[in-house]
Amino acid sequence: MSGPIQVIGVSHHKAPVDLREKVSVPAGETTGFLSRLITPPMVREALLISTCNRVEAWMTGEPDAAGRRAVDLIAAHGGLAPSALQPFIYDLRDEQAVTHLFRVASSLDSMVLGETQILSQVKEAYRVAKEAGATGRTFNLLFQKAIHVAKRVHTETRISDGKLSVSSVAVDLAAKVFRDLGEKAALVLGAGEMGELTALCLRERGVSRITIANRSRERGAALAARLGAVSVDLDRLEGALAEIDILVACAAGDAPLLTGDLLNRSMGARGGRPMFIIDIGVPRNVDAAADGIPDLYIYNIDDLQAVVARNLASRMEKVEAGSRLVADEARDWLRRLSEFRA
Repeated sequence: MSGPIQVIGVSHHKAPVDLREKVSVPAGETTGFLSRLITPPMVREALLISTCNRVEAWMTGEPDAAGRRAVDLIAAHGGLAPSALQPFIYDLRDEQAVTHLFRVASSLDSMVLGETQILSQVKEAYRVAKEAGATGRTFNLLFQKAIHVAKRVHTETRISDGKLSVSSVAVDLAAKVFRDLGEKAALVLGAGEMGELTALCLRERGVSRITIANRSRERGAALAARLGAVSVDLDRLEGALAEIDILVACAAGDAPLLTGDLLNRSMGARGGRPMFIIDIGVPRNVDAAADGIPDLYIYNIDDLQAVVARNLASRMEKVEAGSRLVADEARDWLRRLSEFRA
C-alpha cells in the first residue's frame, strides 16, 4: 500500500512573496528535489508543484515523518530554518488533500480565479514526476483525475471566460494608473509564457510601443517579431528604461535583473518622469534596494490583490458551481480509492 495522500505546501494565501521566492524550486531542480524527497517507506510517491504563488510537495507514505521531511527539504532549499517556514505551512491529507488538488488544478484556489496557466503547471508537474519514476498507481490515478476535473470545471462553469491570468491583472493595474495606455510605452522583461501573455494583454489594451527584453536574445527577438514589438538585449536595458512608462517584469532566475544601481541610473536619465513597474516574477526581478528611488513606483505580485478582489466578486456564482463540482468529484474518487485499497 502507498499510504495516505498528503500535501505539504505554502501559498499566496498565507506566505508573502519574499518567502515564496526563497522556497520556489526552478524547473531544472525539480527532479533532484524529488529524488531527495522519496525515501520508502516514509515517502513512496512524490510530486512537486512550484509556481509563482505556491510550492507544494505531494506524497504518499507515512504522513507524520513524510511531512517533517518535506518541510525540512523546502526550508533547506530556501536557506531557512524549518521553524521559520512552519507558520506558513499547510498539511492536508486524503479527503482534504484530494479536494485541494482538484481546486488548485481548476484555478479555484488561484490568486486570479479562472486562470488556465495553473492547469498547464499541474500537467507539467505530473509529467516531470512520472518521467522521474516518482509516481505510482495512486498518483497516476489522482493527477489524471485532477486534470479531468479541471477541464470539467472550465467547460461547465465557463469560469475562464475573459482570458484571465496574472499577466492580465497586472495590465489591468497599469490601466488604472494610466487612463490611456495607447499613449504609453511598455517594456516586458521576460519572453517565457508569462512574458508572452503580458505582451499580448498590453497590445490588446492598446499599447502600440512594446519592447521585449530577455536573457536569451533569440527568444526575445522571436517573441517581438510575432507581436510586432521591438527587442532589446539586456546589455542595452538601461537605455531602454529611459524611454518607457510601464515595465512588467516576469523573467525567470535566481538574481534580480533590475538592480538598485541600474534603476537609479535609469531614473536619473528620465528628467523626473515617473516609471511604473509591476514585478510579477517569483523570485522577484526587482532588487529590494530599488525601494525609495524618487519617481519610481514598484508593485509586486502580492499588490495585485485589490484587482483580484474585484475579479472574485464578479465570478462568485461560477466559483460556487465549480466548488460543488469539485466536492462531488473528490468524494467519488475517494470512494473508488477506498475500494481499490480494500
